[in-house]
Amino acid sequence: MRALAALIVLLIPAAAAALDLTVPGAVSVRSETLPAGRILLPEAPWSPDAGPIVAEGRITREVLRVPNTARTSLQLVDGLRQVLEEEGYSEVFGCTDSNCGGFDFRFQLDILGEPDMFVDLGDYVYLLMRTADSEVQPHTVALVASRSQSTGFVHVTTVSEAEAMPLPETQPEEPSPPAEEKDDLIGRLIEKGHTVLPGLDFGSGSADLGDGSYPSLELLAEWLSENPTARVVLVGHTDSVGSLEANTALSRQRAGSVARFLVERLGAESRQIQSSGAGFLSPVASNLTEDGRAANRRVEVVLLSLDE
Repeated sequence: MRALAALIVLLIPAAAAALDLTVPGAVSVRSETLPAGRILLPEAPWSPDAGPIVAEGRITREVLRVPNTARTSLQLVDGLRQVLEEEGYSEVFGCTDSNCGGFDFRFQLDILGEPDMFVDLGDYVYLLMRTADSEVQPHTVALVASRSQSTGFVHVTTVSEAEAMPLPETQPEEPSPPAEEKDDLIGRLIEKGHTVLPGLDFGSGSADLGDGSYPSLELLAEWLSENPTARVVLVGHTDSVGSLEANTALSRQRAGSVARFLVERLGAESRQIQSSGAGFLSPVASNLTEDGRAANRRVEVVLLSLDE
């Protein structure tokens, strides 16, 4: 695009007008639309005790790059804020880098990644705006702005009512394993080389394991103590809500949370435990249902070695 401004035209099916967001001097470098999906939209600073709100609908994400600009991250957002306010949108939440929560806040954002979108963890602005008019689409707009030397970056996310989608074909469920197999966590670990750690409740977007009793972790810690030569890796997994980059970071945090619980609360040896994350790349159930997404939010233990 060679125009001096990038124009985002978001069609509103329920009205004749359209919402125009213009960033002077910007070039649109990437745009993606999901007719019906889910996305994380924080409405408060990052906190280990609460995850961001999950919005559903037609999701559009676009990256605007502003070369050779002296405008600050806040100035890049202010013009769009004014346009939205004139169209009847109100601010739901806004923050800047450290006030947002720094690294942790950044990696819960569902934004298109590098090299298209760049976010300086010490210099970014987040703004979430929404309209109360149910007839106006999109109903929600989220902005992220940052800078890299002389280049500015603006990420625009919009949420509208979802488009009608055909229902997925029903897949037959795999038969559940017998009860005695479910109880034999260590047996499955040794026989198959990996197994899911049951009873770990991760909400969508959350990495906090929380206090409480976790029999599967107690059993694993006891087995590691009895087998000091054993080495395992904890692998975190997520549902498909959000970008791969954000979910990979989240899955690593979940695995790390379990590793810390084993070491700090249950006395396991840290030298026996590694942690990693696979994001949403290895689901065990469909992400089209809430039950499936809950099953995919898990941590598995993988056996690396067991010297006799």
